[in-house]
Amino acid sequence: MATKTITIDIEAYARLKRVQKGKESFSQTIKRVVRPPLDIDAWLERMRKARLSPEATAAIERQVGGRRSRGGGSRSRRNSERA
Repeated sequence: MATKTITIDIEAYARLKRVQKGKESFSQTIKRVVRPPLDIDAWLERMRKARLSPEATAAIERQVGGRRSRGGGSRSRRNSERA
């Protein structure tokens, strides 16, 4: 197996060490903790093909409707906090 040497600062090392389990290698720890990036195109394709139940559709509509009535959700709050 090919390997790559990296340099991390002391704080990053300490964080990695804290989440390491038993005899797990740092490579195993990183693979467990850091998720692969989302393939948004594949996800969107799965969503296009998915058939949601009426209950699931209603729950989504309630969530979206609630966010709209609160002014756009967390993204709007984050943007206003920066100002």
